[in-house]
Amino acid sequence: MSTRIIKINRGDSFELPVIIPDKADYTNPYFLTSKDALYFALMYPNQRFEDAIFVKGYTLEEQDVKTGEIIIKIVPNDTRALTPGVYYYTAKLQRGGTLEVLDDFDEPDEVRTIIERTKFIINE
Repeated sequence: MSTRIIKINRGDSFELPVIIPDKADYTNPYFLTSKDALYFALMYPNQRFEDAIFVKGYTLEEQDVKTGEIIIKIVPNDTRALTPGVYYYTAKLQRGGTLEVLDDFDEPDEVRTIIERTKFIINE
C-alpha cells in the first residue's frame, strides 16, 4: 500500500482510509475475519511497534463490507499532549491468534505490515 506523510495540528482530528490488499494478488481487498485485526501505531523515531505512543485496533466490525475500507481515526486526545515534531506511523495486519497487540502468549498465524513506517508530523 502506498504511504503518505501525515501533517496535522496538535489536538486535531484526522481520518486515514486504509484498504488491506489481498496477499494473493494485491489488487483486491482483504476482508478481515473474526480473528483478524488491523493495528495502527504512532511511534517516536526508532521506537518499536510494541512500545508505541498509542496503538489503535480495528476489527471486521469497522471494515466496509463492500469496499474493504477501514477508517483509521485520530481523535484530539491522541495528539493533544504530544510535543510538536516528527513522529512515525505504521499499520500491521494480524491474522489469527488473540486480538491483542502482537501478544506473545498466543502467536498469530500471520503478521504483515500494511503501511511501512512513515512520517507523521505534528504542528503546534
